[in-house]
Amino acid sequence: MKSIHLKLGIAALCVSAGAAYWYYSPLIALHQMRTAAHDYNAESFNARVDYPRLRESVKTQLNAVMNEQAKPKDSGGGADFGKMLGMAFADKMVDAMVTPEFVMGAMKRGSIEPRRPGADKDEPAKPDPKYTSERVGLNKYIMHVENERGERGLSLVMERHGFASWKLAEVRLPTPAAAPD
Repeated sequence: MKSIHLKLGIAALCVSAGAAYWYYSPLIALHQMRTAAHDYNAESFNARVDYPRLRESVKTQLNAVMNEQAKPKDSGGGADFGKMLGMAFADKMVDAMVTPEFVMGAMKRGSIEPRRPGADKDEPAKPDPKYTSERVGLNKYIMHVENERGERGLSLVMERHGFASWKLAEVRLPTPAAAPD
């Protein structure tokens, strides 16, 4: 009888440990990504990023912003051509910028603003950005980065790949403040 209780206890412990690992796996993956970014370990970082989907999400957001800002009052052929040219340029720029170094730096800094040359030497070290997170369903986990003013800035969207493996699939850029009319 003791043997059966022992086996049931061990089985319950294993199921509980597996469920806890599954539940906390996005946090573990994010921690591993942050550690890889701070250590400049591109190989470890890249294993947790889906670059084609990441580039596509940034392109979609940039195109939406450009469409919103390029709405002329008198729409003409020149405006449409300019918008098309701007979108093509934005697509090429995103392809060139969304690299392991850029994404690691954005994760480390908590923003997509490029670092000035020599900024590490000139400026005092900033504290690590503050993060909040939310789970959306079973297969999506979003980590929001807060800026110095406590406002939500960049958001990193992780998606499940397999039982407990997660990859960065999307970056949600902060919405620009509306310009006064």
